Amino acid sequence: MLARAGSENFPVAARVLPSGPRTHLMALYGYFRLVDYAGDEAPGNREILLDHLEADLRHAYRGTPRLPLLRALAITVHECGIPQDVLVRLIDANRRDQHVRRYRTFTELVDYCALSANPVGESVLHVFGCARPELVALSDRICTALQILEHCQDVLEDHRQGRAYLPEADLRHYGCRLDELETGRAPEHWRALLRFQVTRARRLLDSGALLVGRLPLFARLAVAGYVAGGRATARALAAARFDPVSGDVTPARARTAAEGARLLLSGGSW
Repeated sequence: MLARAGSENFPVAARVLPSGPRTHLMALYGYFRLVDYAGDEAPGNREILLDHLEADLRHAYRGTPRLPLLRALAITVHECGIPQDVLVRLIDANRRDQHVRRYRTFTELVDYCALSANPVGESVLHVFGCARPELVALSDRICTALQILEHCQDVLEDHRQGRAYLPEADLRHYGCRLDELETGRAPEHWRALLRFQVTRARRLLDSGALLVGRLPLFARLAVAGYVAGGRATARALAAARFDPVSGDVTPARARTAAEGARLLLSGGSW
């Protein structure tokens, strides 16, 4: 799956960037959306579709892709030096989604995020020539946190699709059953669980936010948008008393913009 932050912030970031990075980011965005569609929405046998997509990704790295979106991507991976295994991990995440419906522990969930979310941030760093190991490590924290926040937002939708990303160990600890989400509002023990998840994700997000102050200008603008979106989402969930079931918890754009301005002024520190 593609994190909500990626799907919203790629087009937004593209408006304020020079044509080179903008073109590369939009090529990546097209690929991410294609992988997301193949693994989560497409009719028919999605595993076969993902296999075909990986085969054409290999063609893209040889300069001979068949799909139009991967023709654009072929230029980006060549000019930006994005390793093939980074983009394959997103396909692997969607393969996992075809079989794995539960995650027993937080460690298992983080392992999934290493496939489903972290490659997005690493790819962005490659676009700006900033994919040094210490910066990728900070980016991974941001992307994992964003993915967990999205799982908190979408807990009811995921349940209705037969999935539960929140760790089973935490569900048991707080005495939460998935069928309780169908009551129209989150019970108090569910709110306690989600408060715990959001707090943990927020700490992870803040620990990676120092990345913003270590990037050149245009990369800083792009990454600040992701972090700001995560912080605004955490605030929106808190404002809803950690109940994403009874109403929409999407943050207002003004809140995201305010968080972004604070990040740019502070260099990522809190």
